Amino acid sequence: MNPILKKIFIFVSVLLPLQLFAQIPYGNNPETAKYVQTKDAKIYYEIYGSGKSILLIHGSVYGYINEFENIFPLLTKNHKVIAVALRGHGKSEIGDRNYSYDLFAQDMIAVLNAENIDRIDIMGFSSGAITAVKLAADYPERVVKVVSIAGALGAKDKTPKRKQQQKEMTADEFVAANKNFVDSRKKLMPQPDRFTDFYEKLMKVNDDPVWISEKAASEIKSPVLVVGGDRDGYFPVEEFLRMYSIIPNSKLLILPDNGHVDACQNKVMYIDFALPFLEEN
Repeated sequence: MNPILKKIFIFVSVLLPLQLFAQIPYGNNPETAKYVQTKDAKIYYEIYGSGKSILLIHGSVYGYINEFENIFPLLTKNHKVIAVALRGHGKSEIGDRNYSYDLFAQDMIAVLNAENIDRIDIMGFSSGAITAVKLAADYPERVVKVVSIAGALGAKDKTPKRKQQQKEMTADEFVAANKNFVDSRKKLMPQPDRFTDFYEKLMKVNDDPVWISEKAASEIKSPVLVVGGDRDGYFPVEEFLRMYSIIPNSKLLILPDNGHVDACQNKVMYIDFALPFLEEN
């Protein structure tokens, strides 16, 4: 083979898998789309890869399945990943019930039941991390291990600045300040006319002082990796330390120079810490 052609072939063969990953419409992929009907809402999820299963849960408001688009290739290399859209986010219905982490956990159990999965590893970011820890507290028989990325035990643990920002912003103000985001999200939503209702439901649960009680957290039996950035604008490092001190069988990872979203997007964290943690005996 011509040496130049050989070099081009090698270059293209290396790039092609990366291009394929980039083209996958995570969060809006009809090839992997699934729904489960709960009492009041259809919950949307997608499945990728094969191997030991991981339940993957995104963050709230701005978050969605596609926030993991650069992480999926790492996770699906040796795992089956079940990525769920929290109710009201993207293609999941909003439902009629008041939002709570009890309800979010129930939605996740509905997905596991639909997939005939008895026990599973869970990885979550922000609200997804809170939901993951809530599952470990309330459904210990269904949870093997948890990776909690930038989560907390309650709204009382947020930074003062974040508390104030969220209290001051109404649904109309949020829509006005995030028009492009809201427009794109509404294109996915089965009930786009209810965006204000969804936002208000979400803000109420986000303001709950306690999402998981210290007593419930102290009785968690599953191993938990608590991950947080030292520059998180939502939760101070002290909150990650508190979670670590309360949850019995836990490990703590503080990521230097990482903010809230940075922790979720940190590939080294997944490769060197999160995935090895899930594989430990």
